[in-house]
Amino acid sequence: MQVSISKGGMPKLPTDGPANVNVKGVEGDWQKNRKYHGGPDRAICLFSEELYDALKQKGVEGLYPGAVGENFTTRGVDLQALKKGDQLAVGGCVIQIVDVRVPCRNLKQWDAELPGLIVGQSGWVCRVVKEGVVNAGDEVAVGRNDE
Repeated sequence: MQVSISKGGMPKLPTDGPANVNVKGVEGDWQKNRKYHGGPDRAICLFSEELYDALKQKGVEGLYPGAVGENFTTRGVDLQALKKGDQLAVGGCVIQIVDVRVPCRNLKQWDAELPGLIVGQSGWVCRVVKEGVVNAGDEVAVGRNDE
């Protein structure tokens, strides 16, 4: 797993050490447009290396972990199998899936078709239910919310 932050917008770049995660998100991360990005129900954005690989196969070039603005880039976690309410233990924190990420027009900087290509598979936005410290390479354990 990669942990990424930015001073506003995309891309987000990998952190170079432990990162504190609180109810506002990853410490040191910021979004310019707080109307649509950030906040307690959008504290963490998830995307996966597998989704990046699928986009490359569709001809989208130049993407890399963090490029589309996610905080956590996973490998080996089937993000498509997750649903609202599911929880993930990541390092010392626990996050909960709130909703599918809605692709924004800013993704067009990578490819004009990118927002349309990832509708429904654009990752997830999450709230933090247990604050803690995460590191690059931490395992991601999925817990189900079957309510």
